Amino acid sequence: MLTRRDYKGLIWIDLESPTEPELAEIASEYKIHPLVIGELTQPSLRSKVDLYSEFIYLILHFPICQIFYGKQTAGSSDTEEIDFVIGREFLITTHYQPITSIGEFAASFNPNHLEDRGKDKTHAGLLFYHLVRHLYGVLATGLDYINGVLKQAERKVFADQERAMVTLLAEVNRNLLDFRWALKHHREVLDSLQSVSREFFDDGFHYYLGAVIGEYNRIWAMLESNRETFADLRETNESLLSIKTNETMKVFTVVAVIFFPLALVTQFFGMNVALPLADSPYSYYFVLALMLAMLFIMLALAKYRRWL
Repeated sequence: MLTRRDYKGLIWIDLESPTEPELAEIASEYKIHPLVIGELTQPSLRSKVDLYSEFIYLILHFPICQIFYGKQTAGSSDTEEIDFVIGREFLITTHYQPITSIGEFAASFNPNHLEDRGKDKTHAGLLFYHLVRHLYGVLATGLDYINGVLKQAERKVFADQERAMVTLLAEVNRNLLDFRWALKHHREVLDSLQSVSREFFDDGFHYYLGAVIGEYNRIWAMLESNRETFADLRETNESLLSIKTNETMKVFTVVAVIFFPLALVTQFFGMNVALPLADSPYSYYFVLALMLAMLFIMLALAKYRRWL
């Protein structure tokens, strides 16, 4: 699906799961290199930046905060790829699944924000700047949500709900891993973009890319903070679970020790041999009294040893 928007003479074309006719159309209209058109036909595995004479080609992967949007359908992706073709007067974005944040940006963006620090001349790099800052802002919202989930988990961990928190912490860890995988290459890609943009745009655009890198650094710091909080919380949860498990095993062990002599007595008198008092009419009461005496002795020993 192809969507075309005009912002004060700057064209933004958004392609969702582009078809061959749509790619052929933009290739002819904006002189897009065939190598780039080939890459736009399907998702790529890595982020990168390429400089061409008429545009800059950029690939970035963004994480999807599964825990924020709820459970996804089976087989759904944990990340979303956006390909940017940045010309001087046009911006082309390509993605292979619906991306809510792009639609939100298109609905809320004010074209007056394209004023280049008071200069008359604008270019599509400014449109790219505002779009990427919005995308990073959405990630910040997701990380804030994860931080809130961690705080709720902390309260439940210390409210004797450790076992219930195992699944929740595993889901949080999955989201944090998705964030880290998707974002770990952004800094080097943005640094490369900042370098090649000097040849393509004016020096003033360097300021905007610096702001984008600053926004990325903020997101990365939030991610690392959440990962540290998660690691500490998981360690605490596992420690409390271990303590409870050890206490349970201790109780079972003490019970087994207490009842072992009783089982030994019953096994002894159950042997098919002649035993003392076997012919006595009071043998049942004798065995019962012996078992009760041994039970009280073992309970007293457990109490004295503070096993219970």
